[in-house]
Amino acid sequence: MKIADLSYVHNASERISKVLKEGQMVILESTVPPGTSKNFVLPILRKDEKKSFYYAHCPERAIPGKTLYEMVYNHRVIGCINEISIKKVKKIYASFVKGKIYVTNPETAEFVKLIENTFRDINIGLANEFSLIAEEIGIDIWEAIELANKHPRVNILKPGPGVGGHCIAIDPLFLAEKTSRSRIVTLARDINNYMPLHVVKLVKEILEGVENPTITILGIAYKGNVDDVRESPAFKIKKIAESEGIKVRFYDPLVKDCSENNLNIEDATEDSDCLVLVTDHEIFKEINPKSLPVRNTNLIDTRNFLNHDLWHAAGYQIRILGIGFLNVVR
Repeated sequence: MKIADLSYVHNASERISKVLKEGQMVILESTVPPGTSKNFVLPILRKDEKKSFYYAHCPERAIPGKTLYEMVYNHRVIGCINEISIKKVKKIYASFVKGKIYVTNPETAEFVKLIENTFRDINIGLANEFSLIAEEIGIDIWEAIELANKHPRVNILKPGPGVGGHCIAIDPLFLAEKTSRSRIVTLARDINNYMPLHVVKLVKEILEGVENPTITILGIAYKGNVDDVRESPAFKIKKIAESEGIKVRFYDPLVKDCSENNLNIEDATEDSDCLVLVTDHEIFKEINPKSLPVRNTNLIDTRNFLNHDLWHAAGYQIRILGIGFLNVVR
């Protein structure tokens, strides 16, 4: 089982405890397992029993690309240890937060942040399982989900090559380490962790008979139109593919700080046998498939994102995650 690394929280708590003065406010704004404030942070801060202070836990709610906006306009959930802490911390956050502020205890605030992202992880896991079933029985999962979401009480998220980022892919594990009853939580994690392997299986199917194959992964970032690569499924796909004897290249024009990334699409796709769209960057829609110096014209679109008619017209054999057939027919 994976356990949360609280060393940074521990070090910060220790340092604060040495300079904490009477009547000061301490705010923990980090995603942590339930009980961290009560059992971990507060005991450190209370080493000096004669010193009284105020404390609150306020997990952030922001996504890459919209961080500053969401810090201001998103609702906030704040967990406080007493009424005076509530008054003081609400005054601090009300000075810049335009969304609503909801107050509870620290344990509940910790739990709320985790179940928010776990809900999304489970929903994605469900969509991914639907996509695997659809491939087996010859259904277009993208059409099926679109139609299912016409129901007023249904909102299925999109399937994909795996879940990345430093929240959705991590937060469910914080819940799982605290209980033996996280069966759906851990199952969804298993399904989402499996998806990079499934992508490689699709690659092997489309490249059957190709000797010494090379693939080009389009997109390293874990989500579209950002440069954040944390926990990106692209790295997992690369590792699995290379273990199968497949050479892998990366191309992501938004990611600058990655030594494995080819900043030139021609270099990344030269003599490639299959392009694998992993990240739905809008800029990828501008690619002219006829201009790419590939060896074999194969495309796997794990996001159902590109203009498949355009790629099909360029002679590409196309496989879309969640659709139970190879060539796109219009």
